[in-house]
Amino acid sequence: AAAVSKNTAAERGLGAASMASQAARHAAMRDMFLHVERRWGGLDRLVKPLPVERGPLTSAALQRLFRHESLALVVPGFVEDPAPLADALVAAAATARNWSVSSARGLESSDVTAVGGTPYNMAVAAGDTERYFAEDVAAAKQFLRTAAGGGASAVDALRCELDDAWASGCTAHRDANGRPHHCGLGRIMAGPTRWADGFVHVDALAPLSAGSGQFSANIYLRQPAGGGDLEVWPLAFSSRWEFYANAHTLSKLTSIDEADQRELRARLPAPVVVPVAAGDLALLCVQRPHAVRGWATHETRASLQSFVNFAGPDRPLTLEA
Repeated sequence: AAAVSKNTAAERGLGAASMASQAARHAAMRDMFLHVERRWGGLDRLVKPLPVERGPLTSAALQRLFRHESLALVVPGFVEDPAPLADALVAAAATARNWSVSSARGLESSDVTAVGGTPYNMAVAAGDTERYFAEDVAAAKQFLRTAAGGGASAVDALRCELDDAWASGCTAHRDANGRPHHCGLGRIMAGPTRWADGFVHVDALAPLSAGSGQFSANIYLRQPAGGGDLEVWPLAFSSRWEFYANAHTLSKLTSIDEADQRELRARLPAPVVVPVAAGDLALLCVQRPHAVRGWATHETRASLQSFVNFAGPDRPLTLEA
């Protein structure tokens, strides 16, 4: 027993030493990137003022967005009467799952409840992609088509509008076996929100390119009176060097840590606020920092969200959620 006790103590000592060594390496790496950013970085060099377009969903408007000539595209009144669908999503949110966000520590809870199905990133994290393709895709489609009393859903309308506007069409994103993802899910945010100013993040931390990229389409169904607007930062890096020269700050765009969020707000330039109303559609590049403005009241924000994958001017757009 004494030998076992000594071994256990030794193992604890080795474990503590390993953790201390790892913490020291992380601190050294952080200090190195901080030095690089102070010496060669500069977020102001990554800022390019761009307009926010408001108007119909056209081929020309999509091309400008994909070429990063506009910061966002807002289509007013995309859904004529959003209230019934908003009511249905809010009612379903009581039994739905939290939409976890990916961070350096894995999936962490967010302000958002996913309604109508399981987000693909959560299915991957849970090792449950087979059920996602076998059951969840069809169930999500059926939910959205029946949530507001039957008929085609707003996500169906989005796919049709993109298919008409884009010369190469628009379809569901498919995995390596040809199985389609679902094309959109409901999102519910209930106030008071965790992040008073909004959670600053990117969905893809990658250089911007005019030849490909990841975008999102957000259909707003209900907005709180004192928040819920979109914030987008006209900031982007287009090379590995631009990232590494500013990695100390930019890496925090994948963090849900409160100290990292405060530092981002302090170091980033002022965001462009994009007002949106119930019924509007907004498209933006999710490789740019963005956030939803928080609110302190017990109001609810309801929306539909889909990722739009752009693979080139002659390739179809694909939707996934």
